[in-house]
Amino acid sequence: MVPIAYVFTILFLALGPLKPIPAFHKLTRQADRRYRIRVAVLATLISAAVIALVALFGAGTIQSWHVSTAALEIAIGILLLRSTFSTLSSLEEAMKHTGERAGSESPNPVSAAALAFSPIAIPTIVTPTGVVTVVLFLSLAQGNDTLQNQIYVVLVLMLALNLVGMLFAGFIIRFVGLATLAVVGWVFATLQAALAVDVTLTGLKLAGFVPH
Repeated sequence: MVPIAYVFTILFLALGPLKPIPAFHKLTRQADRRYRIRVAVLATLISAAVIALVALFGAGTIQSWHVSTAALEIAIGILLLRSTFSTLSSLEEAMKHTGERAGSESPNPVSAAALAFSPIAIPTIVTPTGVVTVVLFLSLAQGNDTLQNQIYVVLVLMLALNLVGMLFAGFIIRFVGLATLAVVGWVFATLQAALAVDVTLTGLKLAGFVPH
């Protein structure tokens, strides 16, 4: 059985608020409060809809293909490692723009719905790695209703954290600081890399490629 704390950690790294907060702040910092709230709520609803579709159809599809647990573990490890490099790149890019002043563009350059859909909901909140990780975890939890329900609760919690993070993005950036967020992100990226290696090794052991 996959420990729920392990699931929480990986889903936090894949779908959590560390990336949406700076991205949301950068894209909406000149907008009025009503616009920011609308974007945050719509982005959360869109993300929830995508994750719901993935949860409903993705795990069943993988299960119908009779993919082994070892293969699922290895896939999670590879995707987590890929996500680590993506996280580091995005944090480094955000740090390059630290201290930049807002330009003279219009406060609300696009409709709230358009901005919420892309790039905030997709691919900032719902990343490719996040989508596949949800599918793989739910596949591993097939036949275990308790674990499945726990995964659903964690997914709802991730959406709530993203919503709160976006609503208070200005406060967080102003009082916590982008540099602090970047440091936290780098620490979690290191943890993610270690988890990626551990999950991959577990999958290789299950497949018989690595001795126990």
